[in-house]
Amino acid sequence: MALLDDLAHKAKTKNSRILLPECSDPRVLEAAHLISEKNLAQIVLFDEETASSLGVSSINLKNEDLRLEYAQTLFELRKHKGVTLESALETLSSPSVCAMVALHRSEVDGVVTGAITPSQEVLSSALRIIGVSESSSLVSSLFLMVFDKDHKRYGENLIFTDCAMNISPSSDELAEIACNAYETAQSFLDEDPKLAMLSFSTNQSAKHSEVDKVRQATEIVRSRLPSAKIIGNVQLDAALDSEVLKIKDPDSSFPTPANVFVFPNLDAGNIGYKLVQRFSGAKAIGPILQGLSKPVNDLSRGCSVDEIVNTVVVTANQVK
Repeated sequence: MALLDDLAHKAKTKNSRILLPECSDPRVLEAAHLISEKNLAQIVLFDEETASSLGVSSINLKNEDLRLEYAQTLFELRKHKGVTLESALETLSSPSVCAMVALHRSEVDGVVTGAITPSQEVLSSALRIIGVSESSSLVSSLFLMVFDKDHKRYGENLIFTDCAMNISPSSDELAEIACNAYETAQSFLDEDPKLAMLSFSTNQSAKHSEVDKVRQATEIVRSRLPSAKIIGNVQLDAALDSEVLKIKDPDSSFPTPANVFVFPNLDAGNIGYKLVQRFSGAKAIGPILQGLSKPVNDLSRGCSVDEIVNTVVVTANQVK
């Protein structure tokens, strides 16, 4: 698939250091081997012996001096929340915490984890240690949906957001999610982003607080991105098909089909991406996290080796 090939090529030129902290999982180790073999990134593991056998780099957390350094770093970051040096040392029993400390200390450029670690633990560690970027007010997620030649009627590469993080975003939060997705689309897609702020109503054909929320979010995005191609509130069929849009919103000049779809809540986003993935066989790469100050991405615990490799490629491309 062209986009994945392009992202892989860019990842090779960046040669980013990506930490995979879950080296007890055979899928992670197989992915680490493939990534290293293809020179997609410099893989870093926490297990020195395993890393040596794969010919990749390692951070030796069995080194007591290093653990004390990590604890001191964590203490300095969180002492205002009551964290002591002793409690920081105890917290380092979590590989995801150690991974975020390593990223904070710039010993690696990005972290990919979640194959065996619950998402809540990954995200909590990232927020506490890495934090939200200066240009963002919240962390959200997106899936890069990649279609094969038999299923690309509306495009080969689409972005779905937010499908993993924010349960019921406000209009301001929805606008933030859309703006972050727009920026990601500019980096990843070959064509200009075309945003669809999805709803069960097109052009306010229905009266409801949820419709108002999407309309207000659309207005905020337009004010922040005045040159962006954006439509909202809009139903999915109208965002994809010009004939349907002409019927439902005759005055719209939006150039269908959209390629960035902003779902109104997590129910719609999570169900939507899984429906498309299962029924069309699309590759769903993600969840890709947006809004953190450094690249961290969370894997599904049901992820395949291929999905781990693709997530590492995306993470490498997020490194600035």
